[in-house]
This record gives sequence, structure tokens and C-alpha cells, in this order.
Amino acid sequence: MIETLKKQIEDSYYWDARVKALDCNYFGDEVKLVYEDNDEEIIYQFEGCYKIKIEHSIECPKDTPSKELRVTQIPYFMQDVEVNEVILGDKRYLEFKINMYPIELYIVCSKFTIC
Repeated sequence: MIETLKKQIEDSYYWDARVKALDCNYFGDEVKLVYEDNDEEIIYQFEGCYKIKIEHSIECPKDTPSKELRVTQIPYFMQDVEVNEVILGDKRYLEFKINMYPIELYIVCSKFTIC
């Protein structure tokens, strides 16, 4: 299953794509990452999340609040997506490490889909 998921991610052509949105909802249960692919959007949907870590590089200043940026001003671009299967307790989860410099995103969840 994990190999199929890795192939789906590779086939989503995320390299150097501009990230348009990163939303965390329902007390961290769902995370949605949206990025550009030519004239359409690709959505990574993470559900049943247990760990979410968002680290923004301090070297990249936030002179303008993100909510005020036009799409062409958004500085986040997909660089690398790693996915692994981890066992926590007696259950299997998906572990994602996503580099969208200047943000590093880490998520552990039970379900992942690409739309």
C-alpha cells in the first residue's frame, strides 16, 4: 500500500509548485494542503491526524501577513514529500515530511487522499 501511495504522490508533480493554502481544521483532525498545477489545484487531504508540526524558517521574514499576500506573492513552494508507514501503539499510520521552504511540515495521520 505504501508504495502505491508514494507513486500517487510522485505522479502529482509537486516539484516547485506554489502552495496556495495550508489549513488545519477540527482541532487538528484534518489538514488540507493546496498547490498549483498549471491551471488547476491539487489538494492533499490528511485525515485522522495525531501529530502536526509546522516550522517556519526564522531566516525568512514575514514582513507582510500571509493573509494579505496575493497568490503570486506566496513564498511557499513544494520541494520534497516523504511518506512512510509508522506503528504507534498497535496501529499503523502514515508519516509525512513535506519541505515547502520556508516551511517544514510534519504530519502523522490515518488517512491521506489526493484530489
